[in-house]
Amino acid sequence: MGRAHNLLTHVISFFQQHRLETAHAVLGVSGGVDSMVLLHLCQRAAEEAPRALGGFSVVHVHHGLREAADGDAAFVEQYCRDRGIPCDIARVTVVDARGEGLEAAARRARYEALAERARAKGGVILVAHHAQDELETFIMRLLRGAGPGGLGAMRPETEMNGVRVLRPLLAVEKGEIERYAALHGVPHVEDETNEDPRFFRNRVRQVVIPALRAVEPRAEEKVLQALELLWAEDAYMRELACEAARRVAVCGADGRIAFSASRLGELHVSLQRRVIHILLNCFSAREWTSAHVEAVRRLALSGPPSGEVHLAADVRCVRSYDNLYIGHLSIARPAVETAVTWDLHSAAEARVGEGEARWRFRRLRVAHPASARMPSPWWLLLPADVSRAEIVIGVPTSERVPLFGGHGTKKLQDVFTDAKLPREWRARWPLLRVDGDIVWIPGIMRSGAHLWRGGPAFVIRARPPAACQRALGER
Repeated sequence: MGRAHNLLTHVISFFQQHRLETAHAVLGVSGGVDSMVLLHLCQRAAEEAPRALGGFSVVHVHHGLREAADGDAAFVEQYCRDRGIPCDIARVTVVDARGEGLEAAARRARYEALAERARAKGGVILVAHHAQDELETFIMRLLRGAGPGGLGAMRPETEMNGVRVLRPLLAVEKGEIERYAALHGVPHVEDETNEDPRFFRNRVRQVVIPALRAVEPRAEEKVLQALELLWAEDAYMRELACEAARRVAVCGADGRIAFSASRLGELHVSLQRRVIHILLNCFSAREWTSAHVEAVRRLALSGPPSGEVHLAADVRCVRSYDNLYIGHLSIARPAVETAVTWDLHSAAEARVGEGEARWRFRRLRVAHPASARMPSPWWLLLPADVSRAEIVIGVPTSERVPLFGGHGTKKLQDVFTDAKLPREWRARWPLLRVDGDIVWIPGIMRSGAHLWRGGPAFVIRARPPAACQRALGER
């Protein structure tokens, strides 16, 4: 750790290490002592020769959550105006739509606003987190049950919303920042909520941190040393986990992610957890805990063939046999039966469904097929005297299907269950019907109705979307 009068040297070295000599930095400035000191240091660094920072501008994010918020914004705006520093007051609306808590929702809105300004300028984001912030974050995540990735707390450099986020003061103690402010007369405002014990971070700051310092006065420095080791190990494991995630999971057109329970089970348990964490991060910026990860892992590896777990306000994981789906919304089911009439003599193709569930059917005419055997359940042989068929979606699962060979009928629900078709696909799975009889369930079975018994025939092939093939194990 440095001293207050060495902070400029420390920050210039950080800028040089991260190659910011020609970069434009968007500073997140709240008006508190930490961000105001970082702003003061950036002013000095930009004046150094050679320049350590290409240029910078200030963004003050106005959350509208405190009575003093207008005063803080006016303070930052006036400070920048007096010194000719470009300043933008970004007003945001904080809505906890994801059930992550007001603090987390405000943080997400803040970084989204900063990232928007940084992208517009092709620059980076600078924020003023320091060593005590790092220690507090580490403890908070530890108490919430975070895994190794989460325990890495904040990093000197990371990426959020597609923009580099840099923390030049992360290795600097809070006391050094306050001494620098006093030495250079850096003005600032106080946030009264920093003392409010209703906030988890404040309770950690007021109760846990003093107890740690009583045992180890250099707690921040010790934790930072441990984190540097953890960051290196985590970077290596993250590479392995990203590669594993690509092997076991795919993203559907509806925004959900599907993955295989059996393929996940083939991974080492540490990679299982990391892969699940990667998938959860696709749907929310909240800090997922080990409890969330383990809930998904239990559902995938030791749960029943079907079930679901609710993970956040609108994020859930659903299992259907070997397939698991993580996402915000379930697939919409049609309210009523819908059908597409297909004139087999005049039209060579028919289509049904939309989006992820869009199917194509192709028809060929064969004068005299050599055999009734088809290559797979995705193919159908139909007598050529059948002139019209219906492709139907939303058939009630209580309807019965005539079995091949004339051995009675079977409920559609039982057919789907035996085929291990995920429950959420059943209402959108197309059937081919002739004269009111179910003739074919593509990919699953040929019924005993309208069988070919010689002569000319139609050969029909179903081309399902990839997600439907995966739902049946890519038969």
